[in-house]
Amino acid sequence: MGRLTRPLVPAGPLADFYDRLHALHLAAGQPSVRRLQQLTRAERRPRGINPTSIHAVFTRPRLARWEVVGEIVRVLGGDVEEFATLWRRANRCQSHDDSLADPAPHARPWAPADATPVPRELPPDVLPFTGRGPVRAALDGLLAEGATRAAMMTVLLTGSTGIGKSALAVHWAHRVADRFPDGQLYADLRGESPGQPPTPVEVLTAFLDALGVATADLPASPAALAARYRTRMSGRRMLVLLDNASTVGQVRPLLPGSPGCLVLVTSRDGLAELVVRHGARRLELGPLSAEAGVELLRGLIGDRVDADPESAYDLVRRCGGRPLALRVAAERMTAHRTTALATPALPGPPLAPVRVVDHPRLCVQRSTALADSG
Repeated sequence: MGRLTRPLVPAGPLADFYDRLHALHLAAGQPSVRRLQQLTRAERRPRGINPTSIHAVFTRPRLARWEVVGEIVRVLGGDVEEFATLWRRANRCQSHDDSLADPAPHARPWAPADATPVPRELPPDVLPFTGRGPVRAALDGLLAEGATRAAMMTVLLTGSTGIGKSALAVHWAHRVADRFPDGQLYADLRGESPGQPPTPVEVLTAFLDALGVATADLPASPAALAARYRTRMSGRRMLVLLDNASTVGQVRPLLPGSPGCLVLVTSRDGLAELVVRHGARRLELGPLSAEAGVELLRGLIGDRVDADPESAYDLVRRCGGRPLALRVAAERMTAHRTTALATPALPGPPLAPVRVVDHPRLCVQRSTALADSG
């Protein structure tokens, strides 16, 4: 890496931020990028912050993400709260300058950042929610890794129909929503539903509307629309949840181009091209463990589980550990006011017993006997 030279920016909050940052670096003895990487090592980040990201914090004229800046300020011995205030002021100034740079002669197609509503589009969380600890831990790890990357993080959550991909994605997204202060976007791509799925143009139009872009000012071509979306997402820290994708063609135009965003895709298909060409990290979701399945039943039908635990475990087995099947069975018991756990007919074809094992690398539960029914 070269020297950590201060970028040339106009006088104002942005210049004030870089002045204070470089003064802090000087007061700390001007540690090298490699030394800063060593100082930022932690349990969740064993290799420290990427050197390229560290270099960009000091030298790029555009602000780096606060997660990276704040960690560097901390290891340099600076006042984190003071720098957070400086960073926010500079970020508002930068966002305002970006909006003024729009060359269109008519009114800007979006309002300044501080006047644009922050989209909060996540569907309601599905409760009760049980299990999935290893997969949630894997998602947390990828979120931490994404905060230090110089590129966008894309995560692909796969598994068979009814295995709980959407429920897990929505539940986890709600849990980490505060890590994405610029908002969360959501689209159901209906890959597992009958009928025509929404086109990328329809989803992009809805996303840009949520981001404050006037529909009348949108470009006509799909490529230009996707480019406008990437421009609007630049510099923002946002979560994009793309649910029930069936093809990479549905997903590709909806990928933001800049770091700071995390895209979570759910699909019953492998979408290998998303992994190979776009660097997505794949997590495979298997059936619930017997204990987690019984706990889900307990949350749905209460004390009847404890009154007949043997039948509860048998019901989990017959449902193949699939949360959707367990919820349907619980609803039927409730609707018919039956107290016998072994009574309700289960939806779909008979299910073979399921053996649950741990994935050796990602610690994701997998089914070795449950066939994909859709």
